[in-house]
Amino acid sequence: MGLSISLANNDVSFAKEYHEETKHSEISIRYSHHVMDWGDKPSPFKVYRSLPQVLLPSDVFRPKSGAFKALTKLKFEKNRKPIDVATLAGILFFSGGLTRESKLPFGTYHMRAAPATGALYPIEIYVVNGDIDGLKAGVYHFGPADFALTRLRDGDYRAELSSATGNQESLTSSPVILVLTSLAWRNAWKYQSRSYRHWFWDSGVLTSNLLATAASAKLDAQLVMGFSDRSVDKLLCLEEGKEASIVLISLGRDSNIMASQSTQDVSEFKPEMLSLSRNEMTYDAIWKMHEASSLYEAEDVRSWTQGTREIPLPKETVSNDIVTYPLIVERGGDSLQEPTLEEVILRRGSTRRFSSSPISFGQLSEIIINSTTPLPMDFLDEKNTTNVHIYFIANAVEGLPSGAYYFNRERMRLAQIKQGELRKISGYLCLDQPLFSVASVVFFLMTDLNVMLNRYGNRGYRASQFEAGVVAGNIYLSAYAVGIGASGSTFYDDSVTEFFSPHAAEKSAMIAVGIGNPDYRARPGEILLGRMSRAELLGTEK
Repeated sequence: MGLSISLANNDVSFAKEYHEETKHSEISIRYSHHVMDWGDKPSPFKVYRSLPQVLLPSDVFRPKSGAFKALTKLKFEKNRKPIDVATLAGILFFSGGLTRESKLPFGTYHMRAAPATGALYPIEIYVVNGDIDGLKAGVYHFGPADFALTRLRDGDYRAELSSATGNQESLTSSPVILVLTSLAWRNAWKYQSRSYRHWFWDSGVLTSNLLATAASAKLDAQLVMGFSDRSVDKLLCLEEGKEASIVLISLGRDSNIMASQSTQDVSEFKPEMLSLSRNEMTYDAIWKMHEASSLYEAEDVRSWTQGTREIPLPKETVSNDIVTYPLIVERGGDSLQEPTLEEVILRRGSTRRFSSSPISFGQLSEIIINSTTPLPMDFLDEKNTTNVHIYFIANAVEGLPSGAYYFNRERMRLAQIKQGELRKISGYLCLDQPLFSVASVVFFLMTDLNVMLNRYGNRGYRASQFEAGVVAGNIYLSAYAVGIGASGSTFYDDSVTEFFSPHAAEKSAMIAVGIGNPDYRARPGEILLGRMSRAELLGTEK
């Protein structure tokens, strides 16, 4: 079985076929017959019927460090205090907790700390920990509605996770490991087969919040995408064909509570859960792509994370005759005026209306600098700090002529590749949405899929989408940190590549984000803990 999965990962025709089949075009959008059944919209919460729970404390850790520091210094000095349950609760809340509550005719609607496509929130968070202050060793699921952990397994299973990653060092010395998963139907209800891309967009954006919050808590964090899919899924008791693991995140380092190197048998366990909706549909393209990008044997995992790094990434070049603009920093990262990360996360909410007023070049520079800090990922090394290329259309930036640009990381300059008024184009590329014609800047995060698939096989498709999702999340947070707004978008795939060509001729768009000044004043979010009881979630409250 392991051999077949390994071979499937190397047959990149799967990823190329999936990518082509799920592209948006004017024809695919115009002639889509998909109709969402609003009476059967999936529940936003995963609920176990009868498993024991641990209520998380209300005095959660709150990230009071400056937002710019948290985004750009993912490695503060080591925290000498071991992680405790209050710190863990804070990281869980500021990543996936409830921050807004709206009373609507059809019920109460909740928004969360990190945005999600369609506000459907398909990403779930699991905790695998050794004994920490306030929480016994176990495998848990985080419930944002009742702000509680549901206990799936008793005991320390960190060694099992380490084994599933080919013995990643960061996992063996971490007191807590988080695992992000996707409940496929929750997003596919609206986005169908294309929603596999959204798994990684949404988990990446959530990860941006998580990394920044962990940095604020002075905790080391490492991202691991190389793992045995079935081993991790089995440990978390995931239902095959409905939910799957995306990324592992180690939190903290503590040599005093290192995971045991000896593994234990992981028994099959299928907990009883509430259905997401009456009629759950399965999209074969999603699971075909997921299986083709899966790893099985530990040796396959080690090969994926280490051996592929030997293939160099092509260097970006910018012709000397292209006009370039050096980035500037309007606010210093050490400024006392810098908002706290807590303020930024609670302030964040996807902007629904932009004003046409310009942002400053300093604000744009700050956003780009804060969004492009090297990420602690297992498939990236010091020589290859990113696979994401940042293109954008500038519609209204003081000090920067309107046009299309590419960010040259090596020179820290913006290269103008087209000039002129492009508002109509920026809206068109984002599925003809007027919001992105009004936005001051529209980012298109792109990657060379051929290079990624040659380096990482089909799993390189996951890595490309996920890394772009994290950068998009950084753009979100950075935009709100400098006092403006942001909103994500999908796009006409081939039209984006064509527009930015010839410079982007070999690249594919992963995700788009518009930024600008909102034309309304939004109320900030709140720390909403335990908004629903277990009885409410189970539907048994009288």
